[in-house]
Amino acid sequence: MTKKLFFMAVVLLTIFGLSACGGGDDNVVLVVANNPVNMSYEASEALDIVIKGEGGLSYYAITEKGTTATFSNYAGNLPTVYLEDDNGVRTYAIGVEGEEATFKIYIKPETIEGNADDVVMIAFRYTQENVLYPQGKAFDPTGIEIYVVTRDGAVELLKGEDVADQFDVGTYTPLGDDGFNNEVSYTVSFTHGGLTETFEVYQAGGERPIHTEDATFFDWVLVIPVAFVMQFFAGLMGNSFALGILFTTIVVRTLAWPIYAKSNDMSIKMNLAQPDMQRIQNKYATRKDPQSQQMMQMEMMAVYKKHGISVFGCLMPFLQMPIFIAMYGVVRRISLEGGIYQESVSHTTFLGINLANMNDGITGLVLAGIVGATMFLLQQISMKKPSYAKNTGTHNPSGQAEQTQKTMKFISYFMVVMMMFISFQSNALAIYWIFGNLYSLGQTLFNRKMNEKKHERLMQKQLMG
Repeated sequence: MTKKLFFMAVVLLTIFGLSACGGGDDNVVLVVANNPVNMSYEASEALDIVIKGEGGLSYYAITEKGTTATFSNYAGNLPTVYLEDDNGVRTYAIGVEGEEATFKIYIKPETIEGNADDVVMIAFRYTQENVLYPQGKAFDPTGIEIYVVTRDGAVELLKGEDVADQFDVGTYTPLGDDGFNNEVSYTVSFTHGGLTETFEVYQAGGERPIHTEDATFFDWVLVIPVAFVMQFFAGLMGNSFALGILFTTIVVRTLAWPIYAKSNDMSIKMNLAQPDMQRIQNKYATRKDPQSQQMMQMEMMAVYKKHGISVFGCLMPFLQMPIFIAMYGVVRRISLEGGIYQESVSHTTFLGINLANMNDGITGLVLAGIVGATMFLLQQISMKKPSYAKNTGTHNPSGQAEQTQKTMKFISYFMVVMMMFISFQSNALAIYWIFGNLYSLGQTLFNRKMNEKKHERLMQKQLMG
């Protein structure tokens, strides 16, 4: 059980480290301005324009890693410097942490020359989702407000989703020649009434969708095969992400059962070897010279050989680590837009819970609580000694043994807290760990019964020589 706890702690620390990597400076690389709603003024008002309140100038400051898109309001007088075109459209610039964003104001001339219905200015207001895209997600104009100003000062409001065909990203695609583009900005243009206006959006980094054109060696060996199994089961059940997770968990953990069983077999052999190992340890307890220590090691090796204990057997739990990490990655990545299996897990609602949600408030806390409860119960059952192991070991444990026991108890509690913390960040991960913990509970209880019988057979074999 000590090896199993250590293995799980290593896995969770690895996952936590991977999810937290990429630290360091995260500087602002793009500022996108929300144009003020009041953008058309009479010439007599030009000197008294003040920008403030709801619907005024605001902006998104996007960092290089795309982890932050700070929304801020701008209040005060217009900047004193601007560029003005022949139509009376003024372009102003604001600076934020070394980056510049522009917005526009139309000053209607006292005398209108030309067609009053001519479009002279186009301006935009965005949601964060319009300007900051996770890796793999294509541009989506839904939520953009487009303000079209004509020469007579009239303003028409258009919805991005209603005029989606008027946006153009040129030749840009989220999936480039060398994999998914990330931490780059690209230009979007919008054409209406003979006038074209452009703005920049940002393609962030973060989780990579699962795709053969952007696959690592680990992806090819484990992630893509596991994802294929998940999308297969999900596709059979109405593209249900949750059911895909459930049946894939059952399949993967059942296939990994021989590794689990081998680890338990090693635990049985270690328990059978305990009396011999304790006898040798007591024999050399006061003999610390190099020759005695060498003799003790030789006698220990003889005990290992007698009971069929190998170094490879002690490493068996670590064979589960790549599978565990692969499942973790698939659950996080398979539903991301741009992935080859995303459509097969498109139904992300399960019992009223949206598995695509991150940091989902009360729902996330409840799921994290269930993860913690099932994990704690699993640990309590797993750490409970089977009947054949209750009489092994010393009756008066040493200070070192007591300290080891305390350390393992701390690790087990730490693992529960860490799993709860990580699962709160993703509903899909929480559901996966709940399914996995329940499966492991059944697996542990079943193996405990089997091990009792196996121990009796080994004891009989040992007694009979």
